[in-house]
Order: sequence, then structure tokens, then C-alpha cells
Amino acid sequence: MCNSVQVESEEWRLIILRRNASELLVFESEAGLHLPRVEVPAHSRVAQALNAQVKTLWNLEVYSLYPLPANTPAPRSSAARYHVVEVLEHEAAAPRTAHWLPIRGLKEACFIELDDFGAVQMWIETLTHGNSNGRRSPFEQPGWLLVLKDLVQDAIRAIPLTLSGGFLQFNASSSFSLIRFETNGDAVWFKAVGEPNEREFPLTVALSSILPSYTPRVLATQPLWNAWMTLEVPGLLLSLTDNLSAWSNAARDLARMQIASLEMAEVLLSCKARDLRIGTLLGQVEPFFARLHELMDRQSTSPPARLSPQELAQLKEGMHEALLALQDEGIPDALGHLDLNPENIIALPERTVFLDWAEGSVGHPFLSFSYLLEHFRRTFEGNAEGQSRLIREYAGVWESTWCIADAKKTLCVSALVAVFAHAISTDVWRDDGKLQEPGMAGYYRSLARRMKRYADRIRAGVSSVSELLT
Repeated sequence: MCNSVQVESEEWRLIILRRNASELLVFESEAGLHLPRVEVPAHSRVAQALNAQVKTLWNLEVYSLYPLPANTPAPRSSAARYHVVEVLEHEAAAPRTAHWLPIRGLKEACFIELDDFGAVQMWIETLTHGNSNGRRSPFEQPGWLLVLKDLVQDAIRAIPLTLSGGFLQFNASSSFSLIRFETNGDAVWFKAVGEPNEREFPLTVALSSILPSYTPRVLATQPLWNAWMTLEVPGLLLSLTDNLSAWSNAARDLARMQIASLEMAEVLLSCKARDLRIGTLLGQVEPFFARLHELMDRQSTSPPARLSPQELAQLKEGMHEALLALQDEGIPDALGHLDLNPENIIALPERTVFLDWAEGSVGHPFLSFSYLLEHFRRTFEGNAEGQSRLIREYAGVWESTWCIADAKKTLCVSALVAVFAHAISTDVWRDDGKLQEPGMAGYYRSLARRMKRYADRIRAGVSSVSELLT
């Protein structure tokens, strides 16, 4: 007997525009008008899912602009979510029981639900006056995709490549965008970023120039949008392969890339890479552990057990000692990646390419390897031989280039420090408001428990990073 699997979904109401946003699609019933509604799988890429559903349900080719609210007051009903999309065809036909109506002249009384009319008014207000600072974000203006297509075509003409018409939009907001454009050859990716990831723009552009063997080729930029275009790398995402050679090559090439970056620390920091140098981390130990004391005091349930003030004091001292130990070893600062997961790594036969540098950093190089090894352990649970292979590949490159007294010990200490570096890399832990969000305080408490577990094992004389992480 087959059991059906219930897939969690979420509803979106759509402001679908046509003819340079002069017309709006509405459905009509005896009770009045309502905006189109679609359901998409929860936790999916909203823009991609919405575009596909509109095509499936009503045969309309659309692209997404942004969700409401976008720097505007919320609609009257907090339960209703709205997204602005635009059809690509100027004369696109309306589905059955639907009509294209002029934006001007819409009346509140015509709508079944007042929230639908309120959302349309909110969109008009944003379009007319911009956001709260009086500025319009790049992707709020209808018609921007046509402008972008011209920019992409200009960027690829010299290769030479030509856009073939197809595209897949993954992310959409008023300041973020991720789109893959098809051409008559290799595909082209367009990415734009806003706060809090604006740092990804200058860092990605710089890395494409100074470390071209390990990063995608940037074809063109649009600084006003914090945007760039790259040629697609014809490899396989590491997340899509269980080939141990691809994973061990990634470890090897991570080390090679970092060694190639050793003279670039100041350049990378000037491009807004996160500062995770030992001196910076040492300066965060005191305030971070003071915050952990507060978060442990707030814990209302048990298990898991709170860490006592004595345990936190001991852990703080252990972290301070670990940082000084790495500092004393003298390995220079290098390029790092705080989000080194297999979705951000492309395996090719002869090399590895690393993507998505929003979490690019400068600091002790071994911290990044700790993140890669952690993802390997989750993907290949219990594969001790594979872990050893990754460790040998990574450490071997460093030992052949730099004098390291005890690479095994350094990897263990780095794994402990990597948890701390991840915890303090953003300012969320300083933000009382953010810490009120569900699960956020618990997340930092869980990081504290992991740090304690690692520190206890190092104190007990654990001999390898594989043992430490088990």
C-alpha cells in the first residue's frame, strides 16, 4: 500500500503586470475581483517556483521583481504574502476568468479582499516614491530584465556568444538577483547583491582577477547594482558527486589557492573580506563570552544542560590559549571561506573552482578546511578513510610549502577556533533584537556546547581532527 507524502506549501498572491506596468491581471467572480494566487513548495526558491507555476497554470512567461513589503509598511493582513511579477510579452493573453485592467482607475470596492487592493497601492507607492530613503532599488522598476539582457549580450559578444532567449531566475528581491542565461554556447550567470551581502561584489571581482584558476571568470560588472556576470564553469557541483577524488582534490586546491593568496591579505581586506585574523579574534573573546553568559541564563528548558559560569570561564580561557597557539605558529593570513559547503564548490578534472564569496575572509587558513571537513563528515557519515584522505591532501600541500611543527595538532586547534570564528563573523550575536528570533539564542548556545566538547577533547590529548569531530 502506497502512502502519499504531504509536501508543505505556501501561498503567494501575485501582482502580475503587463505593458510597462500600466495593466494588472485580476481574476473575476460573482463576488468581485481578486489577485492571482499560487502555491509553491515551502523552503523553495520563491522566484523560480513562482515563475514556473504561473507558466504551468496560465501559460504566461514572467519574471519576478520582488516580494512585498519592500521597504514599505506591511499590508493590513500579516498572513497574506504578495509578490510583484511582470510578463515578458507585451500582448500576453489573460487566462480564462481573468482580465487585464488599467492600473489607473482601480477601485477598492471592486476587490473581494481589501488586502489585495492595499497591496496594489503599496506597490504603486514604492514605484512612485522609492524606499524609505527616497531611493529606488535596482529591481523595483518594471522592465529591468530587458535592460539586463542588453547588458549581458554586450558582455558576451566578444567571446563570441549570443543569448538564445532562455533563462532561469533563482532569486528575486528589490536588491538581490540570481539568473542563469542560456546562450549558443556556455551559459552566463548574473548576480546582484544588497545588504548584508554587498561585500560579495568587490571581493568576487577582485578574486576573478588575482586568483583566476580558482574562481569564475567575471565578464562584466554593473557597480550601481553591485552586480556582475560570469561564464558558467563546466564542471560538477561537489554536492552532486560521491567521488572521493573530487572531494580530496577540493581539499588540495583549497590549500593551493590559500598559499597563492598569502601576499594578498591587505588587498582582500580592502575588498571587504571579513577580518578573521588572530588579533581580531582575540579582541572578540571577552565580549562574546559575556554574551554567552547572558544566553545561558536565558535558557528556560533542560536538556540540553546549560554551561555553568565556571565552564564558560574555562572555555573562554581555552579559546584564548588556542588563538595564541595558532598565532605563535606563524602561519600567515590567507584567503578563507566561511561558507565552504559543497554547493559552493565545482569539481573539474584538473582543478576546483570556489563560488559565492559573500563569506570570504582573511585569517588563519586552516579554519576554512575545518568547514569543508565538517561538510564531508555530514555527507559521508562514518567514512574515516575518506576523512583521512582529505586531511592528507590539505595538510600535505601546506607541509610541502610551510614549516609546520605539528600539522595534526594545528588542525585540531583550528577546528575549535573555526567554530568561534563562525560565531562572531557577523554581528548577530551583538543584536538583542535578532537574538529574540526563534531559535537564534539556542543556536549560539549550541555553538558554545560544541566548542566545549572540542576544547575538552584537545585538553584530554586527542591525536587527530577526525577524533576531535567524532
